[in-house]
Amino acid sequence: MRSKLYMLFTLLTLCFMSGCSAGVLIPPLPGPMMIPSSVGTAINAYSIGTDERGFQTIIEDEMLETTIQAAILEEAGLEIMDLSTYSYNGHVYIVGRYDEKQDIQRIRKIVKNSGKANSLTTYLFADRGDAECNSATDYMLQMEVKAALLDDPSVWGTNFAVKSVGCNIILLGRVGNINEAVAAKQIAARIKGVRSVKSFIRATHQNRYSNQERRIAAALE
Repeated sequence: MRSKLYMLFTLLTLCFMSGCSAGVLIPPLPGPMMIPSSVGTAINAYSIGTDERGFQTIIEDEMLETTIQAAILEEAGLEIMDLSTYSYNGHVYIVGRYDEKQDIQRIRKIVKNSGKANSLTTYLFADRGDAECNSATDYMLQMEVKAALLDDPSVWGTNFAVKSVGCNIILLGRVGNINEAVAAKQIAARIKGVRSVKSFIRATHQNRYSNQERRIAAALE
């Protein structure tokens, strides 16, 4: 046990010194150390030192994202290449494309079966084979918006997740105040090629959830 505590202390010290991302999964002690699931990814680049969530909450959110995304991957017939899962304080967001309307209900069932979600928000576009905005275009646009957020001093760019679907930008994350959330949406809207911007960014005072909100998951259909 003492050796595990020493390992944890060493890892945390190195983490804060180097500014590692919240993609590092460290389970509650005692227990085995887990391999990082999404270290350094462009979508989940959250600095532990600036994230408005607590450290344990970040871990729980990462694990919930992984569980749900894996279940979607295993669900036969679901198009998983362009579905992305995000979780903030147990509130789950799934964004991307769907093939059939029945897919949305299947996704809701997967989230409900996880047993950990406080709520579910889906923001999905029907897959109509948009020739003007294909997967490569979405990827480049997504990276361009993320870079713009990182470069602008009015926002802390590492607190945002960015997803592009049909050249429609979806922003997710947690920030210190509402002004930063507004600025992030404006920055994304200025990027050439962006058709629309949907923001699910929430400010600090909106981050906490109550026990009543925890029961929302039971009402998912």
